Amino acid sequence: MFVAQATGNVKLGQNYPNPAKEKTYIPVEFSSSSASLTIVDLLGKKVEEKVLNNSGTFEINVSEYPEGIYLYTLDADGMTLTKRMTVVNR
Repeated sequence: MFVAQATGNVKLGQNYPNPAKEKTYIPVEFSSSSASLTIVDLLGKKVEEKVLNNSGTFEINVSEYPEGIYLYTLDADGMTLTKRMTVVNR
């Protein structure tokens, strides 16, 4: 099931599992040749950024992230979509 925020050909799915403990998966769809997926904490500090060359579901290792709420943003095809995820350590 792809629960997504969509604008045109760009889709950003909800990460799963959420809350995440060690790994989480983020589904994305876009039509351009590349896109970026950026994860920031609630203070706006960038904790990870990936350049994506194709649509798909991407694994994110959150085992080293401090417990808390994070925002992840897909920038593709001139569009920006953002969703929220929670990381737990226990």
